[in-house]
Amino acid sequence: MSRDLPPRPNLDHLRKQARTVLRSMREHRADATLADALHAVAREYGFASWPKLKAHIEAPPPPLFPRFTEAARRALFFSRYEAASAGRLQIRPEHVLLGVIREHQLRGAQARTLLGAAGITLDDARAAVIDPGEPREPIVEPVEIPFVPATKALFTAAAGEADRLGHATIATMHIVLALLGGPDAAASFLQGRGVTLAAARAAAAASGGQD
Repeated sequence: MSRDLPPRPNLDHLRKQARTVLRSMREHRADATLADALHAVAREYGFASWPKLKAHIEAPPPPLFPRFTEAARRALFFSRYEAASAGRLQIRPEHVLLGVIREHQLRGAQARTLLGAAGITLDDARAAVIDPGEPREPIVEPVEIPFVPATKALFTAAAGEADRLGHATIATMHIVLALLGGPDAAASFLQGRGVTLAAARAAAAASGGQD
């Protein structure tokens, strides 16, 4: 039975794994090569050869935006608004958190979500994750405000959470799950309010990936 690749496979890690396999192979075959070990590792993960495994890992990921629910797309729009309001020319994970909260509140969904149950409000979250002492950048509309790499990684993690739950779409609760796994102010705020990975995952599962 083949093993599943980890959510974020790393070629260097797999090469190190192959070197370990090679040492084991040479106990039985003195002429075993690294290519043999790489092939064995590829087969272990269900690929016919190392080049096929390598191509799979290096392939660009599919675009995520079409998978976002309407609610999640609105949250991303609001994250831009929050970044601009704070005088930021980049959208960080904390702005995404604020976008999710704002989206829930504006459509009246906050009271029935995990965030609402935790007593989280937009004003409280904004006060916790936005540093008022950080210099503001001039925002002259229209201006493009891109996602920083950490935010792009957040979306990839949200897709991984959706996949783990068997959901075709990426919803706001998948984004919350990804936020909880981060090392930043958004994760600290959520954890400080008692929002746990287990509770968020249960909420995402209960929503069926639609909220």
